[in-house]
Amino acid sequence: MESSMSQKFTLVYASLLGVGGLMGYLKRGSKISVVAGGGSAALFYYVYKELPENPILASSIGIVGSAALTGMMGSRYLRTRKVVPAGVVSMVSLVMTGAYLHGLIRSS
Repeated sequence: MESSMSQKFTLVYASLLGVGGLMGYLKRGSKISVVAGGGSAALFYYVYKELPENPILASSIGIVGSAALTGMMGSRYLRTRKVVPAGVVSMVSLVMTGAYLHGLIRSS
């Protein structure tokens, strides 16, 4: 079965979060980065798997998760002015929040 565009974007997003958390751990020894990045990646991998069978649930979880990341990383960017990782993650998360909202509206 071929993946939808929403699934592909979600899988890329989950990968970005997971790799970002791993990079934070490898570069700075940040355990919180690997836990937060890995946990976020796992959440969005679940969304990826759920999208075909239960798009309303998956999109709802996606909205909450990506909006939370937008808020947390956006405030971190405003505090530190560091584009990587805070600025990048907040912008990608904002786009994904809109994408999940669009998916939720289309599914209901």
